[in-house]
Amino acid sequence: MSLRTMSMRTMPKRIMPKPLSSRPAALSFALIGACLLPTLASVASCASETNPKPKPVDKPVVVTPPAFGKTYDKLSDWHLFRDPTKQTLADGVVAYDVISPLFTDYTTKFRDLWIPEGTKIDYTDDWAWGFPVGTVLVKTFSYHADYRDPASPLRLLETRILWHQPDGWTVHTYKWNTDQSDAVSVIAGDHLPADFIDASGTSVHNDYYIPNTNECQECHTKDKTVGPNGTKTRQLDRDHDYGMAGGGVQNQIDHLKSLGLFSAEPTAKASRVALVDPAGDASLDLRARSYLDANCSSCHTKGGYASQSSLLLDFPSTDPATNTQANWGVCKIPTSQGGATCNNQFDIVPGQPDQSILMCRFTTTESKWRMPPLGVQLLHKEGIDLMRTWIQGMSGTCM
Repeated sequence: MSLRTMSMRTMPKRIMPKPLSSRPAALSFALIGACLLPTLASVASCASETNPKPKPVDKPVVVTPPAFGKTYDKLSDWHLFRDPTKQTLADGVVAYDVISPLFTDYTTKFRDLWIPEGTKIDYTDDWAWGFPVGTVLVKTFSYHADYRDPASPLRLLETRILWHQPDGWTVHTYKWNTDQSDAVSVIAGDHLPADFIDASGTSVHNDYYIPNTNECQECHTKDKTVGPNGTKTRQLDRDHDYGMAGGGVQNQIDHLKSLGLFSAEPTAKASRVALVDPAGDASLDLRARSYLDANCSSCHTKGGYASQSSLLLDFPSTDPATNTQANWGVCKIPTSQGGATCNNQFDIVPGQPDQSILMCRFTTTESKWRMPPLGVQLLHKEGIDLMRTWIQGMSGTCM
């Protein structure tokens, strides 16, 4: 299974309302001809045929967050979806994607955002955007029955919501029921036995883990404040297919601008710094740095949960033009590793992945030592191969 196979770019398109098609010209002429028949009944009949009743228009589905300080027991009460099972979005909810997705046991993910009418997003180039109070960020995790077939049945597992209340962001997690009609709130976490066939045709079983609320907050906390991780320019500066009704394929930042959702003009695309697809054809260094940013930087960044380790893996911190290699672990003796070193001394030894603690943390199946520590039960083979190749290509020595 390749990184590209599991990329968000292979996800099924969201189901969008179909535009009304015009009546074929030949049919219109046939009806006009029929109306020339000299009977009152036929004229009345033709009038009804040529002027049919308008097709019913779908009623608006309006997002209804709970009162601040409250929550809902069911996901459906938020009214984020016109059809929850098909993940058809409600009015005003905007789908988005990221360039370098966080690996979560090969799940397919759907990401959406909603901001209250009349509010704006504060755009920034470097870090997470500023969202207005009332914003709802949504991420749904799912498995295809067979990843060799993108049209195979999709099983929805959980939906996570980050909701911006006046006193800060709160986390709300919902587990989908068996018949896929709705999802119910879970606070203490849960396991979901799941089976799927991967892109190579191998049958995979996973005890998929839904993290508890405190664990979610760990990964979403910076400088002791809970907030979003992936809604950054470097992750969102990519194209997305919004369907015919949404304008087709557009750059996501340009699309949000066209909707009038920014408080100020975003930086021109030519000046934006963006990640690359770890499975793409960019340089090895950019692909590895993008992978680390997506999978490690929520904690390994200044002010992050693991900042005390001094191992900084966000994209700016791994830029060789502005930082030393020790910043991302080259020849660095860890200040904290929880015992998972595989008897190695340095986080990264150039050219020697098997002597690097970083590889030990990526490849272990021990829950107390593996990295990332949450959201993974399965090893990410493609990510491990990328990291191994990256370290092998480094030159130098730690002695």
